Amino acid sequence: MIRPVVVKVGGSLFDWPELPAELAGFLATRGGDRLVLVAGGGPATDLVRTLDRVHGLGQERAHQLATHSLDLTARLLVALLPGLAVVVEHAGSLEECWDDGLLPVLAPRSLLEEDDRSADPLPHTWDATSDSIAARVAVRLGACELVLLKSASLPPGTDRPQAVRLGLVDPVFPAAARGLGRVAYLCLREPADVRRPAWI
Repeated sequence: MIRPVVVKVGGSLFDWPELPAELAGFLATRGGDRLVLVAGGGPATDLVRTLDRVHGLGQERAHQLATHSLDLTARLLVALLPGLAVVVEHAGSLEECWDDGLLPVLAPRSLLEEDDRSADPLPHTWDATSDSIAARVAVRLGACELVLLKSASLPPGTDRPQAVRLGLVDPVFPAAARGLGRVAYLCLREPADVRRPAWI
């Protein structure tokens, strides 16, 4: 069985006009892989954060709304890759997608609901962002690699705890990514000719 590669598209990239072309170019370099895209929350999740601050929604309500916002951004990602990608809500649909030559974009709410029933669920707090969700998706799918596409560069030699301290991944990420031997970090906003993945 070919193990998938999970690619997390950072929400900070959604306001970048070049995202569709640059993302398509990156995906073309991974043509032999069984890719699964996970969309970050971006402005959709930022709205939930603002509403939580204003109205004091509480961690549980805010978490539920934030996971719904990832369904929206998954659909946005599909809209940015017309004809190439399709939203998938259950891991069981991935194989059919790949067989049809389509790129699955996972709306992770169903997988997260399963994760909530596990012995080690992700915390329902703002400390666990879409970085940790993508890591948990990668673990649950038995992925051979997780790729984080970001807007900010990673300093050379940075490990996962240092990336947390720099604010480049969320505080839960090192624990969520435990067991993932290959995590690549790539600043997609860098020019393609100098863009290189860093391993964390």
